[in-house]
Amino acid sequence: MNLTKEIHAKIKQEGYITFDEFIDMSLYFPNYGYYNNPNTEFGPKNSDFITAPEISEIYACSILKFYKDIRKHKKIENVLEFGAGSGEMAFNFLNNCDAKNLPNKYYIVEKNIHLIEKQNNKLKKLSKNLYEKIVWVKDIKAIDDVFIIANEILDAIPAKFFKKEDDKFFEKSVKEEDEKLVISLLDCKEHLLEEIYSIESRLGSKIPNSYSFEINFLQEKFLSEIFNKISNFILLIIDYGYHEEEFFHPQRKNGTVQFYKNHSKIEDIFSYPHGSFDISVSVDFSRVFRTALNYGIKLYSFTTQSQFLLNTNILEFAQKIEGEFDKNNILKTLLFPSDMGENFKIMVLCDDISGEFQSSFKDFRHKL
Repeated sequence: MNLTKEIHAKIKQEGYITFDEFIDMSLYFPNYGYYNNPNTEFGPKNSDFITAPEISEIYACSILKFYKDIRKHKKIENVLEFGAGSGEMAFNFLNNCDAKNLPNKYYIVEKNIHLIEKQNNKLKKLSKNLYEKIVWVKDIKAIDDVFIIANEILDAIPAKFFKKEDDKFFEKSVKEEDEKLVISLLDCKEHLLEEIYSIESRLGSKIPNSYSFEINFLQEKFLSEIFNKISNFILLIIDYGYHEEEFFHPQRKNGTVQFYKNHSKIEDIFSYPHGSFDISVSVDFSRVFRTALNYGIKLYSFTTQSQFLLNTNILEFAQKIEGEFDKNNILKTLLFPSDMGENFKIMVLCDDISGEFQSSFKDFRHKL
């Protein structure tokens, strides 16, 4: 049975599935979901999208520079990376780390057994003493004193989708018509309406009609696992997204959900085999910040990727790239506002840190 049949079967059983349930099945269904099947690739040649660690090792070098700076002010002994993709970040992080700053363990949280095999094949190319530091885990219990990297993780957490029409809010769902999948609208449940009204209250304005948007309720579950189970940590969240006012801008009437196949956006998602394309939703960083505050977690910094990289020596690291054309293209992709530079944000959260450690990034926390 393929994933399309699984989706149809679930809809037949329940009458419909909400859009977040559809995303969850499309991305994570065992053996068929996009992130759980053996065909998904993250290398730049065969992937459906490109992530910063895959562009050049200088990206990991900048992350490593920040890690080393943090260690001067906080007892960090381990590194933990969520969803390590091809293993490129882990490889370059460890391969460029000096002996003094090598972590005791480099944990990788990965649930896809097919990706673990691909990561292992790459990371075996490290020297024996570096490879032995790598540990694959399915959850994060009993891991403390840790530098946590969550690169493009929050955008892959399924979100609920809504639409306002005729002054009424609806939740988007997927149902079956003439044996085909279609988008349908459900009346919003009361607790969902309360959340929407609280957003309008903070914005100081009403969400307009003919407006689609997302709210990610599951991000809090992901973050709470970290906040409740780990002590003494620095959490580096790297993702594309906005603060709340930008996220719900009146002109963003179609929401932020994106579907990618072969490095191109696709519109008619029901014309492609399910599980064969990526689905992502931009991050509402204001919501992440409020979650952190609820758990007593401190915001160290909120900045753009370009600000972060420029202040962690990306230009210096770029000198190792052979060829002026390649170097300029890599820096353009990572730093220019029209590429990743401002579309991607970096949020640094921690349970505690010395007040002596001050970042040199331009900080945008006032927008949260």
